[in-house]
Amino acid sequence: MLRQSAVAGEFYPENKEELKKMISGFLSKAKAPKINGEIFGLLLPHAGYAYSGKVAASGFKTIAEKNFDTVIIIADSHYERFDGVAVFPRGEWETPLGKIKIDESLAQKITAGSRRFFQRDSAHLWEHSIEVQLPFLQRTLKNFKILPIIFGSENKDWKLLAKTILESIENKKVLIIASADLSHYLSYGKAKEIDKKTLNNILNLKVSGLNICAIDSAKTIIEITKSLGGRAKLLKYANSGDTAAGETRVVGYGAVAFIK
Repeated sequence: MLRQSAVAGEFYPENKEELKKMISGFLSKAKAPKINGEIFGLLLPHAGYAYSGKVAASGFKTIAEKNFDTVIIIADSHYERFDGVAVFPRGEWETPLGKIKIDESLAQKITAGSRRFFQRDSAHLWEHSIEVQLPFLQRTLKNFKILPIIFGSENKDWKLLAKTILESIENKKVLIIASADLSHYLSYGKAKEIDKKTLNNILNLKVSGLNICAIDSAKTIIEITKSLGGRAKLLKYANSGDTAAGETRVVGYGAVAFIK
């Protein structure tokens, strides 16, 4: 099963060399703060690179050249509504930078954890929020597999997913990415105000008061962090008014590291 790129040429360049150059430019300008402890998770934006690439790079820079067996990427569906959580079970995902294998054994463990977790290929077919993370991963990590997971609707499955992931990744070196943008289509000043509150709640590991598009993904990584006795650290915040658009209807972007 090969999941081909759905948004190359739209969210990021379709040309391989152009894409590599763009990502390298973002990473070279990104600042990686000193982290005391081990990063096991990131919350990262998923807009087009012109809008959110600078913020995303701040997260990816912190894990560059580190070793992970698998990257679990959790997102909330933008294109298809369904009840439950769709796990991509086997095969590969392709970007202009090449193919990435699915961690099939981990997929089997997670889908075995609950009837709420299942294969639903259509949920992944056009979903950009997982795909946009992959070229950055291909430029910062080596020899890793991925496991894409998508929430079909807002519900309480995030608690069960957090528990199942923790039970399934023992003896594996795993990075967990929650793919989420912050506030949408507010004025520049209002967005900064709302996003500050959201990020403060995330940093305090609160699952309430989150003005964020991928609410279940964010709650999942917060729940995992609490279970591990971990903490969160803000790496960078900006909105589209800072990067590539006007200031009347902006979208907020945050990069947060989760540390144990």
